[in-house]
Amino acid sequence: MLVGIFVVPLIVFLLRPISFESFQNHTTVRILTKEGTLIGRGKNKNQSKQDWESIREYPDFVPEILKIAEDKRFDDHHGVDVFAGINSLGSYLFSNGKRGGASTITMQLVRIQNPEIRSYPFLFRKSFEILEALRYEVWLSKSEILEAYLNSVSIYANTAGFPSASLLLFGKHIRFLSIEETVYLTVLIRKNKPELKELSIRYNNLRDRIKYSIPKLENPNELKVGFVTPNLINSSEQWKGENQHFLNWIRILISKPSEEFVSSLSSELNSELHSIVNSELEGLERWNVSNASAIVLERVPGKKDELELKGMIGSKNFFEDGNGMVNGSLAYRDAGSTLKPLLYAAAIDKGYYSVNSIFSDEKYSFSLGQGGNYLPRNADLRYWGDLTLAEALGNSRNIPAVTAINQLGVNTFYRFLQSAGFQHLKESPQFYGPGLALGAGGTSLLQLTRAYGSFPLKGILPKIRLGKIDNQPLYFGDSTQLFSPETAEELKFVLRDPKLRQRAFGRRSYLDFPFPVSVKTGTSKDYRNSWTIAFNENYVVGAWVGNFSGERTMDVSGSFGAGRIVQNIFRSLMKDKPKLEYHAHLTETRNFCRFTGKLAQMNCPSIVLRVRKKVIFPEPCDKHKEESSGSVLGVGFVYPSMGQIFLYHPSYEKETQSIPVRIREIKTLKDPKLIWNDKEELKPSSNGELRLPIIRGKQSLVLFDGEMKKASVDFEVK
Repeated sequence: MLVGIFVVPLIVFLLRPISFESFQNHTTVRILTKEGTLIGRGKNKNQSKQDWESIREYPDFVPEILKIAEDKRFDDHHGVDVFAGINSLGSYLFSNGKRGGASTITMQLVRIQNPEIRSYPFLFRKSFEILEALRYEVWLSKSEILEAYLNSVSIYANTAGFPSASLLLFGKHIRFLSIEETVYLTVLIRKNKPELKELSIRYNNLRDRIKYSIPKLENPNELKVGFVTPNLINSSEQWKGENQHFLNWIRILISKPSEEFVSSLSSELNSELHSIVNSELEGLERWNVSNASAIVLERVPGKKDELELKGMIGSKNFFEDGNGMVNGSLAYRDAGSTLKPLLYAAAIDKGYYSVNSIFSDEKYSFSLGQGGNYLPRNADLRYWGDLTLAEALGNSRNIPAVTAINQLGVNTFYRFLQSAGFQHLKESPQFYGPGLALGAGGTSLLQLTRAYGSFPLKGILPKIRLGKIDNQPLYFGDSTQLFSPETAEELKFVLRDPKLRQRAFGRRSYLDFPFPVSVKTGTSKDYRNSWTIAFNENYVVGAWVGNFSGERTMDVSGSFGAGRIVQNIFRSLMKDKPKLEYHAHLTETRNFCRFTGKLAQMNCPSIVLRVRKKVIFPEPCDKHKEESSGSVLGVGFVYPSMGQIFLYHPSYEKETQSIPVRIREIKTLKDPKLIWNDKEELKPSSNGELRLPIIRGKQSLVLFDGEMKKASVDFEVK
């Protein structure tokens, strides 16, 4: 009777079925680049990386060496090695409590599959291991037990199984393992990261026990791929980890178990982006810039509502001490002026404005109700008077943007941004106020490039294709119609036109490309964040420059800091590709008076804009009448324009960066005199042209006819 009390439950326990497939539940997905390069693995619930290969994939010597090292009677026992147990007990009793190993491969597999038992009392744990090992032997073949063990045992750091460790340490599939490499991996089972002396002793002891002839090694680490002696190179300098930020992000997004995830990320392009970012940061270091991030999205052929993530650089060096692991492309920061195209798109779609609408760029105090007043300022602390929406956007004027958000409504723009994926805006619209138009709510680089992808996609906010898992696309975000195709095309051409931004950014800047590109910059308060987003029909490229600490830079603007990176990235992307002009399907070219926004007449100072077809145009401008002088504008400066900013590049010779000056109607003057900075008289040509040497600082030009002042202009060189 007493025997039955113990035997029956034991039989019931042993007869509980075990599914071999259940051992594969902890395998993790292989993450590959577009080119098929393995860049890492996902993680399972144990936070380890694990692959799985059939026992048939292993060279025959792998299980042989494993059994010699871990369980020499594996083929003869039934899960428990009685002789090893007796030896272990003898060692414990007669060797001052030291105990030899008695755990079989099957018992070790039990511990791997049931990690919680490690906290149990010794006798209880051992009893469980023995009983469970017997059950494994009842339901599984020896080959299946070996396969499960080889694919599950902890080898190195958080890497489980021979297949994952082989890829990590030797860069090769398990089927190509050598005998030396197998010995190395087997030695690591007992201790994942032994000291070199211990590793060498263990390696050579096992070498002496196997039947294969391999050389002794003083430093078995020489077998590892990319091994270098510590004196030759610092590992953080050798491996910059350009794919690591993407890899860590993808690990969070992949939730379902799978063998393989083939990402859209191009390792070749990402390596190029990493090189560009670090090269530009070397030049920007003197301006107190320490880090940068970059994103590249590419249009998917045949898809109207998606873009593909081709490149992601989170920082200059993932392995850098301190903030290297911060993924700057996902971090939220003050957006500066980068949200203005989205603001104007929302306002145009609501019918409040058109691209030829006139804004007053004048000093103005906006009421905040009971919260007081809001007094925005332009970046150059100047006011330009009346100008079109297109010019206000191209030159990134702040006063018109605040006017627009007050007309549209802060609540409306807040909801618009949330529909554009700005889900990080957790405070109420009143918390951000009209400053939301100037980037007060913040953004991330990925969020921003995705939103700008709406312009080449006819107003559709794209979903971002990250790759394929089980042959099914994996996306970030959902697509939605953000604004109308007509609005998208109008603003795409506004951001494409270098003439529209010339007054603020000069005739030459990093925003000018030798092929069609639409571009917008942003600079946050105190120059802490520098942004540039650019796009054409095929790509959206974004860059951020600054300091992860939030420390201000030395007046690094969006066009100068991030603009340099975007310029180089776009040139690399478009290398050997046709430089096609934009196709206009929904808009047509019209001439508008730049001061009234009405259709321009012969004597109007005009601006050429693309506007949507089939709209009722305003009546022709009647403000500018023909004058006897034959010139509506009279004597004055064609360029530089009032308040224009030029950028001085310290790497180029000064002689190649001279500032062009052109005077309108100079031939009507009897005794023209041009005074530079109130002290130097210059002599323009008969056509009213000359070039000034570039000198940093605020500049002025005053034109006289004899003693009579005719015109003046102020500009600045940064």
